[in-house]
Amino acid sequence: MVQELSPGALQGLMAGDEPHAVIDVREPMEFHGEQIHGTTSLPRGWLEFRIRTLVPVKDTAIALVGDGDARAERAAETLERHGYTGVRLLSGGLPAWKAAGLPTVSGTNVPSKEFGELVLHEDHLPEIEVDELHGLIEGGGLLRIFDSRTEAEYERFSIPTGRSLPGGELILHAWDLDQDRESDLIVNCAGRTRSIIGTGTLHKLGVRHARALRNGGMGFILAGLPLDNGKPSEIPTPSEESRRHGEELAKRLAQEEGIPSISADELRALQEKSDRETLYLLDVRLSPEYKAGHIPGAISIPGGQAVQRTDEVAAVRAGTVVTYCDTGARATMTAYWLRRMGLPKVFFLRGGLSEWEGAGLPVDRSEVAADGESPAASGEPLGLTAAKAASKALSPAEALARVDAGAFALDVDLSPGYREGHLPGARWVSRAFLEEKAAEFCPARSQPLLVSCRDGVRSALSAGTLAGMGYRYVSFPTRHGGKCLV
Repeated sequence: MVQELSPGALQGLMAGDEPHAVIDVREPMEFHGEQIHGTTSLPRGWLEFRIRTLVPVKDTAIALVGDGDARAERAAETLERHGYTGVRLLSGGLPAWKAAGLPTVSGTNVPSKEFGELVLHEDHLPEIEVDELHGLIEGGGLLRIFDSRTEAEYERFSIPTGRSLPGGELILHAWDLDQDRESDLIVNCAGRTRSIIGTGTLHKLGVRHARALRNGGMGFILAGLPLDNGKPSEIPTPSEESRRHGEELAKRLAQEEGIPSISADELRALQEKSDRETLYLLDVRLSPEYKAGHIPGAISIPGGQAVQRTDEVAAVRAGTVVTYCDTGARATMTAYWLRRMGLPKVFFLRGGLSEWEGAGLPVDRSEVAADGESPAASGEPLGLTAAKAASKALSPAEALARVDAGAFALDVDLSPGYREGHLPGARWVSRAFLEEKAAEFCPARSQPLLVSCRDGVRSALSAGTLAGMGYRYVSFPTRHGGKCLV
């Protein structure tokens, strides 16, 4: 029986010194609408994919927040089945928290957004309004706009004349950007936070004429102003002088701000006890660099995203955070911001990946779906091997034959994937509600049941769940099977 916490007990846990994580297992839009401040969003359907990265030590105190329904209880059962021993449930879920008169907030990445507003006012950073920037663009004056979002976001839409330059890269470009002090230098993002942090980075590094675009691309949208769509991201290459200058700036920043570093050997020692003490090793380079080779166990999260999405990376705030890049500049800048946000134990790897490789330590070049936007790490989802063993994998042709023979088909992909294509006659169901909907759609547990998704992973996990519920003939298409059969 999973231990329950009252709202007051959860409030005490969050205020105390015990290492802990508070995980909200509701769906993203529910979380966005209302949440307990300081919690981490991990929907029930994503649990097996991300829990080992978010909470790597299995005896950590984990409080699960639901909506008073069965999702949190099922998440607790999953975690306990896989060896997590500190799992607790918020009794009554978020409704009970609110009924106790305790506060909630709304939005995504709320701690980072609050921090951005604090930086804006503490550092007296200058901003530019959307209308003024639009006038400068239309007037054809001396103007440089740099988009601090990820490459993928930039390619979805961008401000006219803007160039892609993710915020974590700015320290490498500071010298180049400072050579022209006559042109307006603007940093933008989708809203405000990354504009502010990017501008704050440049001011900290001595580029004092940079300004943040207030309300970013969303301000252009709300004002009905034109944006570019589908423009390819072509991140400028810093000059060698600017790279060298960035490294010198990083050394000066670490000394002035007291940012601690560790050696490759010290990092190795932390990794050796990471099953007992929480460690978040953050590779803050761009995702192509991560894919080309990274330290085993590292999380891919470029520097600007690490600051923007801190709550999605470090669910256990008391854990140790180590940042690294190729040599040290980007890691130092990211460590500066994370320490300033209040994370208690943040270090950067001295000498970066170069020092790690120079010490003869291993590099992982395995394929990981790192997109530069969300945290990504290697390793298969929790329980995937066991789930596959509990059901039957089929080829695409076998899956089609099974459907033609009367098997009931469920699609457990994300809803956009289902809309792109699915097995003939397949019903869509969110993994968060799989148990309830399966019984509703297919009450006879002797009926053959086929579960599909885009890549065969969610479907394999779901097939294992259904087999555990007593469905006797559960199968799933192998990789790509679910989408190539339409």
